[in-house]
Amino acid sequence: MNRKKSLFNRPSKSKTKSSKKAIDYPEVIDVVGLSHEGRGIAKHEGKTLFISGALPEEQVRFELDAKHRRYDEATCTEIVTSSEHRVAPYCEYYGRCGGCDLQHLDHAEQITTKQTLVTEQLRRLGKFEPSSTEEPITSQSWNYRRSCRLGVNQLTRDGSAIVGFRRKGSSKLIKIEHCPILAEPLDKILNELPAVLETSGNFKEITHAEISMGDTEGALTLRVKKRPKDALAERLNQLAEKHNCRLYFDYGQHIEAFEAEAALSYKISDTATEIAFKPGDFIQVNARVNEKMISRALSWLQLDKDDRVLDLFCGIGNFTLPIASQVNRVVGIEGVEEMVDRARINASNNKLDNCEFYKANLTHDLRAMPWYKQGFNKILLDPPRTGALEIIKQLEQHAPDMVLYVSCNPAALARDGAELISQGYKVTKFCVMDMFPHTSHVESLALFERT
Repeated sequence: MNRKKSLFNRPSKSKTKSSKKAIDYPEVIDVVGLSHEGRGIAKHEGKTLFISGALPEEQVRFELDAKHRRYDEATCTEIVTSSEHRVAPYCEYYGRCGGCDLQHLDHAEQITTKQTLVTEQLRRLGKFEPSSTEEPITSQSWNYRRSCRLGVNQLTRDGSAIVGFRRKGSSKLIKIEHCPILAEPLDKILNELPAVLETSGNFKEITHAEISMGDTEGALTLRVKKRPKDALAERLNQLAEKHNCRLYFDYGQHIEAFEAEAALSYKISDTATEIAFKPGDFIQVNARVNEKMISRALSWLQLDKDDRVLDLFCGIGNFTLPIASQVNRVVGIEGVEEMVDRARINASNNKLDNCEFYKANLTHDLRAMPWYKQGFNKILLDPPRTGALEIIKQLEQHAPDMVLYVSCNPAALARDGAELISQGYKVTKFCVMDMFPHTSHVESLALFERT
């Protein structure tokens, strides 16, 4: 027997719904699967039990946390028989910090599991399967995050600083001194920021810290209720400059630089495109996966100079500008005005005059929009977790040859993909993307072609 203690803390008690029928669980239970949020799945007397910290093919002891009508929840307390894919978590805060939930699973197996879970959801929820599943898009599994958001709190009892992430299953912060998934400059700022704050005596006006790194320079942006006193602001600026960042203060309604603006940008090497961004802009946190994702998207779309491409949810032009370097015309649509302005500036800076960018609410009917009437033979969309069902229902008017769907939610992809298939499309290519190693979050690319 290979008995191990679990590293997972039990969540705090909360109000739960009671089962109509009490289940008499065995002391040791077999784990038969892994859920999409990274919990082990066990079955007993027809009921599903989700066990935090357990892996498939393991036998575990557990404690019940919550009972529901259709399922129960538990935390693994002891591993009786261990999976061959179980590894020792690298991070000392794992199981207490709410950031990662798969560090106890070998990274290669994480990717295999994610691919299996997504394809199962497409089959079960969408009733379709890809014709071809290609190699997953991956990166190094540590030090991959080029941006992060940290909570900041000052303890009343002694004035000490807590800088870190939310505790697992809680809204409270856990103090983190090092985070192995952060890029080195971010991790160093995380480690040194508390001492800088504590020198001021009072820093309750600071509630969050966001760090973003471009290819050559970064930004340390502090969410504040009011501007910190000059002495603290100067120390914070020195910390930022030490790690090649510029300091900003975010007042909620606007963000201002303490001194000079940072030259924030990243390059897409395949197309020699440079994307500039500002603090607060959305960028993909995993630079390597982002580059590979764009490269594969351009390859799958089989772009040529005659193509007219529509890029929906285009942001600051992450896909639009690389596409523009290869086609006749591309139109990017985004719901945030500041992002649209940034995309236009990026197009100008890259000397791309075949791009148009417009602001539109992408949950509304778009068919009356002048740009929509231009006609497109290929469409790329990169929606939020809610998906893009209403837009997809409107695509029949154009009947594009290809629709490339960039997904951050397998359930939304399954639902939206089913709608595309009902319009006469087939999923010809599919792959998962490990944008967030050591977490259960999974992204994917799906190419739909008209049959």
